[in-house]
Amino acid sequence: MESGARNLDIERTGLKPGLRPGLEKKLSLLVLLSSAVILAGLRIRVLLIALLALAGVGVIAFLIVCPFPALCVLAFLAYGNISAAFLPGVFSGLLLVSFAAWAIRWFVSPDETISATRVDLALVLFISSLLVSMLFSTQLEAGGPLLVLTVKWLLFFLLMANIVRTRNHVILISVFVVLGAALSGFAAVWDFMHEGTPVTLRAVFRAAGLAGNPNELAIVMVTALPISIYMLGVVRSIPARLFFIALTLTLVGANLVTLARTGLIVMVIILLTIAVIERRRKLGRFLILAFVLGLPLLIPRGFWFRFAATGLLKGEFSTLVRTGAMKAGLIMFTENPITGVGFGTYMGKSTQYGDIIFPLVAHNMFLQVLAESGLLGLGAMLFLVWSTFRAMKLAGRAAKEGSPLRYLARGYMLAYVSFLLCGLLTSIQMNQSFWFMPAASIFLLRAARAEASREASPSIEAETLS
Repeated sequence: MESGARNLDIERTGLKPGLRPGLEKKLSLLVLLSSAVILAGLRIRVLLIALLALAGVGVIAFLIVCPFPALCVLAFLAYGNISAAFLPGVFSGLLLVSFAAWAIRWFVSPDETISATRVDLALVLFISSLLVSMLFSTQLEAGGPLLVLTVKWLLFFLLMANIVRTRNHVILISVFVVLGAALSGFAAVWDFMHEGTPVTLRAVFRAAGLAGNPNELAIVMVTALPISIYMLGVVRSIPARLFFIALTLTLVGANLVTLARTGLIVMVIILLTIAVIERRRKLGRFLILAFVLGLPLLIPRGFWFRFAATGLLKGEFSTLVRTGAMKAGLIMFTENPITGVGFGTYMGKSTQYGDIIFPLVAHNMFLQVLAESGLLGLGAMLFLVWSTFRAMKLAGRAAKEGSPLRYLARGYMLAYVSFLLCGLLTSIQMNQSFWFMPAASIFLLRAARAEASREASPSIEAETLS
């Protein structure tokens, strides 16, 4: 993500930056009082342990029998950033429980298979390059907490890639992803209207929603936006379409109130691309072009104040800082071109190599991987990107004309393009989309091929009978 250290702090505390001090004190007091009551008597403690054990067994049993609902909840939590904001550890806990249940089911059920695709191979190579960079790094802190975070997202990838199998599964997962993103976006719009949890830059208010950081929220918004737009081609009823129009407008509005330049530029590029791709649909093209042309009227005034406050005409401070961080990455690469300086060490070494006074990430996903893991890491990541695009393209071809999977494959491809464009100006290799999109390419391709084989079976049987 934008800042590895900030995200790790959010992971550990479970509270987003800017949470009201009064609310934090009330929550802490509530936890202390509850703990005191529970530990006051032995009988209560024994009863609690017994209930938790029974609940744990029940949850595992439920997930073994029916794992897909838990997967939908995981997708919702991941894209809503809810686990980082309100529920400490709930994503990690549910992820581990779901993975354990899936592993048990895989061992006892003969019809469960582990995906073995080119995308899996690319991801294995990428993880291996990170481990190699750690082994050859002279920095003792290489890896560290980021390695734990990588393992968590790898489990997320495995569950998504192996449990989602049918067209209905793909549609439901997509709904939960868009819902989670829209929830965080709605929180951002609400904050921007009321300025309830200030996230500021030079006295200019920037909404962060549940993501904890405006730039990270913008990335989630522009990544979910194409999926939400193409869901309009999947649903048929008028209420469902109105619902996704509302979600799409929420994503757009939330992206604007973050005042993120990357998010604004990428959103315009993607909307224009959709207008070109869907040029045969005159109404959709007209609406998107009208929005892009009217965008200056919709952009909050704070966006322009932000440029003025940071002295854009004199050389913006933010741009100069990012340039210094990128120069540091290039120097790291020249000194360690094959294996890099070590996974997770960029921030710690940035002040040693660049003209900056405080640790920073590269603000470029590709440069950060190149500096930390060398040519091996960048090559593996580019192979992963190519494999993901290839699988999504094959899914679109395998799905018949008018199939929901064809719309979704197109939406996911544009969502991945959005993510990669954001990666040119941000370090987001630990973002949920980095791990979700490869998994999406696998389940899209599997579902499209399964749908095609089912439709081909009746015709084959008819020819055999005749």
